[in-house]
Amino acid sequence: MLKYMKYEIRGTYKFILGILALVFILLAGMYASSNQEGSLFHSVQIFMPIGVMLLFGAALIAFLYIVGSFRKELYEDSGYLTFTLPLTGNQILGSKLIAALFWFMVLGIGVVLFNFLMVMIFSPFHIDHISKLFSAISKVLSIKACIYMTLSMVFSVVSVLLLIYFSMALSKVTFRHKKIGGLWFVVFIILSGVFGYIDAEISQWIPYYLDLSTFHVETPASYHDLLQMHYHSAGLHFNAIAGSAATNIASFVYHLALMIALFLGTGYLIEKKIDL
Repeated sequence: MLKYMKYEIRGTYKFILGILALVFILLAGMYASSNQEGSLFHSVQIFMPIGVMLLFGAALIAFLYIVGSFRKELYEDSGYLTFTLPLTGNQILGSKLIAALFWFMVLGIGVVLFNFLMVMIFSPFHIDHISKLFSAISKVLSIKACIYMTLSMVFSVVSVLLLIYFSMALSKVTFRHKKIGGLWFVVFIILSGVFGYIDAEISQWIPYYLDLSTFHVETPASYHDLLQMHYHSAGLHFNAIAGSAATNIASFVYHLALMIALFLGTGYLIEKKIDL
């Protein structure tokens, strides 16, 4: 499995690093164009949101590339080598998920560090600037907020990838010998709607939330003010202003069980049902 994981990373590194290099060039150009005396605080305010958008765009392109790579293995002859390896379906799928998360981590860390590097290079760098820099960042995100957002994004990426992989494998098995790539997307949309509806119903039927800061069980009435502005993903409600988070207990259990079922189901289809 480790060798196959390395193979996955080697097979995608040129494309992913190319995306990262392009983002670096764009960021360097923007910072260079604003190279003015005392512009550190101003540059951070302007280019941090731009950096976030560039990171989102790079992650989206990488996501589509990774998904497209799996689709080619299912529908084209290149997949013959992959699916005849002495690996179980779960090992193949697990390797792909780990490789994908690795590249998303590289993109995220790379863009963040490059932003700080550009600030240090193109702006006068004094002690008071450091305090202003961290003050500006702390107003947007705290350490606790970063942890909650990171966990939420990992949950999101893994759950979406699993649902996409399962949809592709299911459409391949259901419509044998038909290379109609768009069928998997129809399956994906249908399953997303069904699973989303079930999640919404479960959250209403069992409206109990776990406060991840205090680990106290709360009800929607007492949690309303705290979650006026929240980011919702995989059962996690995140308040970017308060730096707090809560999860609907039943919804979280449902998402976790669903992710396990999708993983095992996709691994089974890959190992037992894919007709090469």
